[in-house]
Amino acid sequence: MNTNSLLLWQKIVKDLEGKIASGDLVPGERLPTENNLAKHYQVNRHTVRRAIRELVLQNLVEVTQGRGSFVCRKRVRMDYTQNIFSPSGLDISLAKTGHGHENPVRVEPATTQLAHALQINPSDPVAKLDFEVQLHKGELLALTTRSLPMDRLPGLLDAFEVTGNLPKALERIQANNVIRKWVRTRARTASAEERGALGIALQTPLLVVGCLFTDSKGQPVLHDCSLFAADRVEVYFHKQPG
Repeated sequence: MNTNSLLLWQKIVKDLEGKIASGDLVPGERLPTENNLAKHYQVNRHTVRRAIRELVLQNLVEVTQGRGSFVCRKRVRMDYTQNIFSPSGLDISLAKTGHGHENPVRVEPATTQLAHALQINPSDPVAKLDFEVQLHKGELLALTTRSLPMDRLPGLLDAFEVTGNLPKALERIQANNVIRKWVRTRARTASAEERGALGIALQTPLLVVGCLFTDSKGQPVLHDCSLFAADRVEVYFHKQPG
């Protein structure tokens, strides 16, 4: 399409696309206000809004009510077809404190929902371990809680204390051939504590990703629940949930 034949809003889109591609506008940077953009491009605010809507549809810009428009940060691709214990480019470490709890490693009675997923009785003991998922540059990407049935995995916490690593602890107690059975996602509003931990804005939702892992006998041995900042990740899974 000839540049001269573009509508006014399309010319704004093309210009801002170029600035984002060149790095003149960097991920996370706030765009000028609608008024300033209107003055710069010598158009009305309605035209600017139309251009911004198009950039939002292209996942180049995100709009946060009360704060303005920002260049989207690059999203991390999370392929849940692969082994979640060793995702490429990420560090997973035990949280310094539990997510809403004093201890990141603890034993609790199973809730009704968790008991249903793990196929155990409500109030059966469950080991809960809280982890942080970070990019190698240190940016916190997700808060993760892994729940494992104690009666089905005797010696797990002792093995974890020795190894400091959940996959190695499972190997130590001979819980081998652990595979992911299903992945389920939903979005919800973040709490004030979660927003503070992940460094996200009030309007940014959480992407909640739940996984169930089973052993070689098909028995559930691990439920994984990860809270991601929804503006930082893309989640892929290439199998149908069971």
